[in-house]
Amino acid sequence: MKTAAIHQDHATFRVVLHAMSHPGTPCQLPVQDSMAGEYATLIQLLSCLMDNEVSLSIIGDDSGTLATALSLYTGSAKVDIGESDFVIAIKGTTSGQLLQIKRGTLEYPDGGATLVYLVDEIAGDGGTIELSGPGVNGTVRPLFTGLSADELKGLREINAEYPLGVDALFLDANGKIACIPRSSRIGEY
Repeated sequence: MKTAAIHQDHATFRVVLHAMSHPGTPCQLPVQDSMAGEYATLIQLLSCLMDNEVSLSIIGDDSGTLATALSLYTGSAKVDIGESDFVIAIKGTTSGQLLQIKRGTLEYPDGGATLVYLVDEIAGDGGTIELSGPGVNGTVRPLFTGLSADELKGLREINAEYPLGVDALFLDANGKIACIPRSSRIGEY
């Protein structure tokens, strides 16, 4: 791996860590000049999180283009949604499959999947939900434009039995990321 790619992955990973530790707060991913295409930012994000030891499932990739690209960049294998370590919802919805995603076990709560939503835009305020919990000073109301309305309700349900649940990452077309870790409480505003 080239030194520039290693530095890029480290910079991207630091942004993801910041976003995970500050739930609902939009953070800008570093710009990457070497990749182009519709899914360049998503591939940049996932190349620092995935490798050949994790599996993936993609919802909404009818052509298989994204699955092929991610396998090339990360070495990850595509599996059924219930077995997947990473689930990518490229159209802002899991299409009713959210409750099938693995949540971990009491012995291994970290076995829950990471869910990545591609959305149109992320804003730090103006949403219809309130996040509270670790990393949130009081409450925040992030807005995810292009996210199906049922998804946040489903996340609240799937994460109701903490430490079981999924970590959700939201990525917009401008390279902004925001996260809702499974430790966050999701309430209605």
